[in-house]
Amino acid sequence: MTSSTSVSHPSTTEQLAVGLDDPMMARIDRLLAKGFPWMKFPGALEQQFLLDLAEPRRRHFLISSLISLVVYNGFLVVDYLMTRDVFWLAVQLRIFFFTPLALVFIYIIWRKRGVFIHSLPPASLEVIVVSGGLIAAASLAFILSETRSPFSPYYHVGFTIIVLYGNIVQRLRFWYAVVFSTALLGIHLSGVLLLGSFPHRLLWPILSLVLSAVVFSLTANYVMERDERRRYLLTMRERGVVRDLTRAHERLQALSRVDGLTGLFNRRHFQEYVERVWERSQFDGDEVSVMMVDVDHFKKFNDRYGHPAGDECLTQIAKVLQHTVRRPEDLIARYGGEEFIVLLPRTAAAYAVTVAERVREAVEALQMRHESSTSSHFVTVSIGVASCKAGFSLKATQLISAADLALYQAKHEGRNRVCVQEPVMSVSAT
Repeated sequence: MTSSTSVSHPSTTEQLAVGLDDPMMARIDRLLAKGFPWMKFPGALEQQFLLDLAEPRRRHFLISSLISLVVYNGFLVVDYLMTRDVFWLAVQLRIFFFTPLALVFIYIIWRKRGVFIHSLPPASLEVIVVSGGLIAAASLAFILSETRSPFSPYYHVGFTIIVLYGNIVQRLRFWYAVVFSTALLGIHLSGVLLLGSFPHRLLWPILSLVLSAVVFSLTANYVMERDERRRYLLTMRERGVVRDLTRAHERLQALSRVDGLTGLFNRRHFQEYVERVWERSQFDGDEVSVMMVDVDHFKKFNDRYGHPAGDECLTQIAKVLQHTVRRPEDLIARYGGEEFIVLLPRTAAAYAVTVAERVREAVEALQMRHESSTSSHFVTVSIGVASCKAGFSLKATQLISAADLALYQAKHEGRNRVCVQEPVMSVSAT
């Protein structure tokens, strides 16, 4: 007989225990308490952080880059008003040079999502943003170096827009933002120095504006990344708590279905499982067998040897059942005090009786002394077997009742034996 459903047989409750201690949780708590002033997590956590946020940052880059590109080309109006003498140069730089280059990178990042996230280093996006921002700054500096417009010194304020683009809009990682801002300041100062006619009276006001934009945007960038990293840690901790609670719930659920003494499933789990098997067997037309196993004269055993010995006796019989009934789909449960029940799906009566005889013989072979027994000098079991083809006119409770009647017959005939009850149709449901 073949089986398609796998059912595990727990032996001890320890197998179901799941520890809630997690070194990663402790590390996260320490980071949250201590902080991360250098904007970097230790070890593999940093790589995991960058990898987990790669896709959201990619989407943000695509949207913000398209918006920024529109704004960048919108400054052609300012070029016309403030540097009209080199307006065609501005058009060439903005429309025919920078825009196609930016669109190529945007297209690649949009279409090559897998390559961008899984193959390229996490810093690739930062490098692209820094490069794009510095090219934009260099193009502005070149325009300002070529114009002779008297308004051009005021146009140096445009560098603040580029600073805001990298540090605030694109939210570069802090240390990349520092590199970007420093390089942009260098481009700005170079442009001022190249413009020999730059008014000295405007030098410090313009430089102060750009420098202030750098300082304030870097401060905002630092705070945003700090908060982002903190949210990431809190999310990881929350997931860890949810995972631990889920595991604890599963553990409690499992323990609620297991007999604490023997490690077998309990009656509640058996009743739920037999209903599922019965419903499936009705559609498949399979035979189902049930074995009711009862320890002979168990009360007398307890009275003579004590309850600890009685518990050990039940544990040994449970082990016999586990070693004898081994098919994945079969299920063994402790049904009552000294009573066990075995469900054998897709099993005819002949095979069920064979299994029952093996169990009976194996228990007797344990040779556990039972001097108060009137049927043997050792602990024995009586077993009732019932089998039937699952039909829509029958219920699983009828099969169990038939096995119980067979057990009663085995005890009535002298115990330490196997009896079969049939047909099931003659047994009323309980």
